[in-house]
Amino acid sequence: MGIALALFPPLVNVVVTGIFAVVILRQYIRRHRSQQLYWSIAMVMAFCATVSYMGMALCGPTSVAGTYLFRVYYMLGGTIMPSWLGLGSVALLGKARLTRVCAGLLMVFSLVAAIFVLDATINMAQLSHIVGTPGTGTLQPGPWLFMTIVLNTLGVTGVAGVALFSGWKMLRRQASIGNTKTSHILRANICIFIGAILNAAAGSMARFLGVENSFWLIMAFGWIILFAGVLLAGHRSQVSANVPSSANAEVVDSAVATVREGVVGTGKA
Repeated sequence: MGIALALFPPLVNVVVTGIFAVVILRQYIRRHRSQQLYWSIAMVMAFCATVSYMGMALCGPTSVAGTYLFRVYYMLGGTIMPSWLGLGSVALLGKARLTRVCAGLLMVFSLVAAIFVLDATINMAQLSHIVGTPGTGTLQPGPWLFMTIVLNTLGVTGVAGVALFSGWKMLRRQASIGNTKTSHILRANICIFIGAILNAAAGSMARFLGVENSFWLIMAFGWIILFAGVLLAGHRSQVSANVPSSANAEVVDSAVATVREGVVGTGKA
């Protein structure tokens, strides 16, 4: 009964991240927008991380399978995933070359971080009491910690940077960025930023304040706000659609004027 109660909050996260991953993947398949691809990757990572956590708890944290699943959980959820959320925000800018360069660098960093986490030393005494907690302090300090800080910082910087950039564009009254309304980008990134901060705060609370039981519930709430931002980012600007319409109107007006001139000329003749 105790383990069932301890696993209920992670189960909520499995459902939340699973639903969000499916929804965003369907959007990407339908619209093929790069930001949706990167957000899908991040949500799939979050889903797999939480499933690994539950699998670890069920098969025994200190078993061979349990230690491997813990590494997968920490590697995907704690180290790599936040940076891919930030990459999705960067892709909203519509700068294809910049996004490709960032994606290439992020793949290299993610691979290096994964190797470090898989090679890190585990505190088995700490791991044996992980059920119901985020597992703070279970990995001994090492190179993985540096890569975790780097990737998490890149993720937060990407989200916050794009939010500030879109806010600056709004102040300059620029209607759109990369065929997406500036206001949508700003609101979307504010939600994504708040969601990411809540997820980070959950881990910080567990590390610094010892409030570990609320970790997974805060994470679920953070995912919901973050997903709201992703949905906001899906609203396309009508600016690009309106430009052809106005251009067509000018062509029609020009044609009408030409016909009128022809009629007048014929009448004079």
